Amino acid sequence: MEVSYQKDQQRTSVIYGETVATMMRQEDLSNRQILICGNQRYYDLYADKLAQYIPDSSRQDWFITTNHRYCNDMGNFKEFVHFIKRFPKQEEILFIGIGNEGVIELTSFLHHVSNLNSRLWLIPVSIRSFAQSLSFDNQIFLLESMDPVLRVKENAEYILFDHTLADQQTTGKMVDLLSFIRCGIVCEHAFLQTLYTSFPNRQLLMQRSFSAFIESLIHYYQTEAGTISRFGKSFERAFFQTENGHLLSNSMKNMFGLLLELCWNIKASDLDFNFKNFMIWLMSLGYPLVLPEQISLGEYGQQVISLAKEIPMDQLNEIGVTGGQRVPTETELIETFKYYQQLLDEIRGN
Repeated sequence: MEVSYQKDQQRTSVIYGETVATMMRQEDLSNRQILICGNQRYYDLYADKLAQYIPDSSRQDWFITTNHRYCNDMGNFKEFVHFIKRFPKQEEILFIGIGNEGVIELTSFLHHVSNLNSRLWLIPVSIRSFAQSLSFDNQIFLLESMDPVLRVKENAEYILFDHTLADQQTTGKMVDLLSFIRCGIVCEHAFLQTLYTSFPNRQLLMQRSFSAFIESLIHYYQTEAGTISRFGKSFERAFFQTENGHLLSNSMKNMFGLLLELCWNIKASDLDFNFKNFMIWLMSLGYPLVLPEQISLGEYGQQVISLAKEIPMDQLNEIGVTGGQRVPTETELIETFKYYQQLLDEIRGN
């Protein structure tokens, strides 16, 4: 299925419900210079397969990054810039980004700022990288501090999403589900309830495909991409600025960012939402909900406030409805962390 996807004045064609093989066979790739940017993992998995769809009359080169979520850092950006110097400016280049969120951002950013005659295709391999491609928001980070230092809006000519590739990433399905949960929290309570009934336990989460929810994801990002992307972001980034935050993986930082911002909204705005049952559901799916004791919540809370002063948080009026922005207070965060721990103790029977 192909849909025309537009945000503001930028437009792209999103193709889903087909395999990458089918999609690439439909395009004339003869007599091209093709430059593919991908994580090492996806180079190992798909380089030979993609080569089958590229005619002998075309040339292909790979720029390979680490598998790190934030491979869109300044170091990789500089290396990518040096890499493309070998290509003549008068020749049309087809940029293809295949991989995680970082690759999507890195490829889109370089396509935007390069002076090459080029086109851009994106092949996200997970729900979270698909969501990133729909945001059109691409940043370059300083790896040491995770501060974003460069940012552009860029749309691809095509976003090719093969859900069979995403479904194969069984170890990443829990992280992918968080992308849908974030949409439910920000955009529509009923959608969050549908996720709960569709994936009531870990076994079904691993067995069932997300393909039925792709259309909803596209719709939510077309209308609320900025709000969805921001939700939980300050709480997530604060872990990078807090001592011992390295004890959490990037995926866990992302999850706790979502959970703690939701928890703050519930406490600060007295939302009508059964957060305890929500946490029980996540625990039954296998999410690790206990923060390492070595992380100081006092220091962490100060970092959250500092980051929220730069970009105020979107406040929930109710689940699925946002309105206004503000910065949390120290007292609110103390109550938030206390409430979160209290619910954990109750669930675990402590």
